[in-house]
Order: sequence, then C-alpha cells, then structure tokens
Amino acid sequence: MSHAIEPNLVIGLSSGTSMDGIDAALVQLDHLSVPASIELIAFETYAYKRSLTEKLRAAPKKALPADLAVMDVMVGEEFALAALKLLEMAGVEACKIAAIGSHGQTIIHLPGQKTCASQAIHASLQIGQPAVIAERTGIMTVADFRTRDLASGGQGAPLVPLLDHRLYAHRTIGRVALNVGGIANVTGLPPSSDLSGVLAFDTGPGNVLLDAAARHRGIEAGCDVDGKLALSGQPQEDVLDELLANPFFQRKPPKSADTMDFLNDRTTALFGRTESISDADLLSTLTEFTASTVATGIARFLAVRQPVDEVLISGGGAYNHALRGRLSELLSTAQLRDAGEVASVPGDAKEAVAFAILAAETLAGRPGNVPTATGASGPRVLGTIVPGL
Repeated sequence: MSHAIEPNLVIGLSSGTSMDGIDAALVQLDHLSVPASIELIAFETYAYKRSLTEKLRAAPKKALPADLAVMDVMVGEEFALAALKLLEMAGVEACKIAAIGSHGQTIIHLPGQKTCASQAIHASLQIGQPAVIAERTGIMTVADFRTRDLASGGQGAPLVPLLDHRLYAHRTIGRVALNVGGIANVTGLPPSSDLSGVLAFDTGPGNVLLDAAARHRGIEAGCDVDGKLALSGQPQEDVLDELLANPFFQRKPPKSADTMDFLNDRTTALFGRTESISDADLLSTLTEFTASTVATGIARFLAVRQPVDEVLISGGGAYNHALRGRLSELLSTAQLRDAGEVASVPGDAKEAVAFAILAAETLAGRPGNVPTATGASGPRVLGTIVPGL
C-alpha cells in the first residue's frame, strides 16, 4: 500500500453461520507495543429481524440473483446501523474512527470443492455491501477479507488465528483456541511459537445441527437452551455413526466447512427418519457428534504436534452445559477454560475484534492470513477498502 496507516480506533463487525445477528466491537489499538496492544472499548450483539434470518438461512438453496442483490444491501444497512448504535452506546463520534472491518454475512463457502475445466475453484460469498456501510457511517470500510486468500489457493478460513496468536499464545503452555459457533474451529498454539507454528482448521459442526434440530422439532426457543434437553437424553449410536460417516472428517487440514456440508438433504432425511426418537435423545446425539468431532480433530491433528495443556472455548457453544461437560470428558488431559479468562477480550467478542484487527492490518499494509491455517501459497494483505466520507 502506498499510504499505509496505523489506525487507533477500529470497529469490527461480524455475523456467523447461525445467521441470527451482528457482533460489533470497538477496539483501541496502542501501536507503542509490537504487535499493537488491544483494548476492547465496547461490544454488543444486535439481532436480525426474524424475517431477515429466515431469508438468509434459505438463501444457499433458494435465492435468485435478484434476491442476493437485495439482501446484500439489506445486510449492509443492518451492519451500518449496528456500527452507529455501537458508537452511540460508547459515546464516540464517527469522525474518531479510522475504519470499520466488516466480515459480512456468509451465504456459501466453497473452498476448492467445485471444479471448472478440471481446475479447483476456491469461492466464498459474503454479503453486506461495504459501500452501504461506508456511506451510512461516513467511515472507511474494509471488507471481503476471504477472497484474496482463496485466490492464492487457500481455504479463505479460518481468519481468526492471527488474533488467537496475539491473545492466547504462551511461552510455556500449549493451548488450543476453540470457537463453537455454527461451525466449530480450532487454532493450535504451541508454546513459544511464532505464526509459522500455528495450525488451524474447522473440526465440523458446532451449533448448526443442534439449532436446526430444535427448529425442526418446534422447540420454542429455537435451540436447546444451556443444553438442558441434551443432558436428559442418551446418544443414539446408529444415528451418530451415520453422522460420522460424512467425508469431511476424513480430510486433513487445511480444511474449512460450510454449513451445507452438514445441513443438507441428508440431514433433512435423517431428521425425518428419527421422528420416533425423543427430543432429548436427538439433541444428546447431536451434542455428542459436535463434542466427539472437536476432540478427534484436536487429537488427530494438534496433539501430535504440540502439547495441549489448555483448550480455550468461545462462541455460543460455550454456554451449552451438555457440550462443555462432554468436551471436558473427551479432552481429559487438557483443562477446558473460557477464552475470556486468559485475555483482555471476552470470548463472545473475539470474532468481531478479529475483523477490527484484520482491517487494521490491511490499512497498515500487512498480511492478515496465516498460510499454515488456510493453505494459501503465502501471506497476503486481505480485503477491499471502501473510502468513507
């Protein structure tokens, strides 16, 4: 970049695979330390309207180009509003903000799963038009972070390892950062390692199947609140075996997942065949599925290359007592801790803070991807910059 800058105040905006709202974080960066120290000034989650969530969840299978064009603007408006509400809550003027880093809303993620003329196509679509965000807020907006990594042969995900390393890497303790959102992902952090020692990947489903099952069964909250139903049920081994046969689990890192890898026609058929199973037993089975695939991913790919003394959990799954309990049992040699216990950033805010940091790296002309995590051919400066007013 010809005019690299080191921004001080940055907003990060992110919406995950659950497609239910926007996480917004206001971050202060102190560039006197290297890398810059991170202070979270404000954080809030702003829910989507139910009608928008339903449209977004249906989009991967049903949306026409016109639908996607409209949703791109609609989500951009929601992201801009979230940024403005966050600034109002924090009592900070928009003119003080150097940039907004917006992940957008993922509609489909296809990292090398499609081919054209025998060539693998690496593609991922996030909507939430950054020009709308910049226009409504007046703030320079950095977005479209995944495509440059994809263009260089990477998975375009995960992109949080840069922040995981800054927050959690320890001189003597081997750690794994575990985020359980719609999809679950892990970042391995060996003791005393730089970014070249980091390995990260998606382990499989996080909450996506649990929430889909709750909606399918008409559970009022649309999810198994705190994992209470799962705690009262018993995993069904035949159903679990069918779920574990998914070819995703045979792939080696670098690998990343789309919700459609797990929430697809096979899942719909499975839900139909399991109507005789109680709600509690179905949710218990899906909880075991998430826990076992996380634990297996850590054992198979991380524990063989680093000590795993602590697993630092974040994301919505951190509040699921059934899932946490089962993870503690399966990860018996490691201590399961809340990510917010060991860093200045609460676990709930991590994803939004990550995109604030990625925006700052882009503006400074520094790479934001970690090639050992994504499989990209090298470090790349990420994102597209839309000027503010």
